[in-house]
Amino acid sequence: MNELIRRGEHDPVRRPPRLRPGDHVRVVSPSWGGGDVFPRRFARGIANVRGEFGLRAEAADRRTNSMEWRSGTRRERAQEFNNALRDEGVAGVLWAVGGYAATHILDLLDYDAFRRSPKVICGYSDATVLHHALYAVSGCVTFYGPAVLTQMGECPAPHPFTVNEFKRVVMEAGHGLFPRCEDLIEEYVDWALDSTQPRRVDTAPPREALRGGTSAGPLLAGCLPSALQLLGTPWQPDYRDHVLVLEFPDVDYGPAQADKDLWQLRHAGLLDGIAALVVGRPRLWKAHAREQLRVILGEVLEGTSYPVVTEFETGHTDPMLTLPIGVPVEVSGTDVTLLEPAVF
Repeated sequence: MNELIRRGEHDPVRRPPRLRPGDHVRVVSPSWGGGDVFPRRFARGIANVRGEFGLRAEAADRRTNSMEWRSGTRRERAQEFNNALRDEGVAGVLWAVGGYAATHILDLLDYDAFRRSPKVICGYSDATVLHHALYAVSGCVTFYGPAVLTQMGECPAPHPFTVNEFKRVVMEAGHGLFPRCEDLIEEYVDWALDSTQPRRVDTAPPREALRGGTSAGPLLAGCLPSALQLLGTPWQPDYRDHVLVLEFPDVDYGPAQADKDLWQLRHAGLLDGIAALVVGRPRLWKAHAREQLRVILGEVLEGTSYPVVTEFETGHTDPMLTLPIGVPVEVSGTDVTLLEPAVF
């Protein structure tokens, strides 16, 4: 493995140029090759990126050495990602979808290329692994936000809230209050059938301040079990003084798994020095499971005093916000405010 030169604790983060209509964006699959499994939905996602944002979106070349859980060998996937980082004609890199395999390529990434020329990188779920590694090593802003197959592939189009927030943060250099969304979309749709009917829209539970107060710090967002993969590695970011935003997977994950994972994070010391904790809206959890999460958080966070907010519009939920990692935010009650533009 090449020697990693991590950014200094007090080094300022580097922001990428904003995306503009006509810019070229590359869609990558560092984890699961879902675009090959569901090609019609993937094609619609690419088309929606073009239509909604005016971006020249293209998928990276397909690979032949895929498995059910990964889109190719680790060297193939690293080369795909590095090619996107190094290509001066590529202004942005979008995840096709998450998965379980991004951690395989951590030691093969060209961190220097990203440090020299930051660009917009956006995805969520297993993208956490690469977001955190890139932030820890390069000190550059990346974006925890929608993916092409999941959000952008919605029929007939992605939810306006998701679209508008991506535009505001990534293309318009907007900042200020992260808006609330009363819509919630959880209806299951079989992607293999590629239904042309929009999914049912329900009313979302409101944000909740489990512990009040006001605090500020750089934002660090991620999917909890994905973030845990970096414990004890050179790619783990320093959580201290950050506003930590955590969310949960939507398959085979509930309060018991969250309980286990949160305690691992606490025992590792990573919940002790943060500025605030913001928890994403868990998908398909019933009222009883949400109450269990309140109890779990009360136990895990005993002895800390920072603000704690739940039901935040991020992660495995629709619609969703776009969150810039490394940019200062303020938490006050249930309000979360982006204090500075994430792009220039």
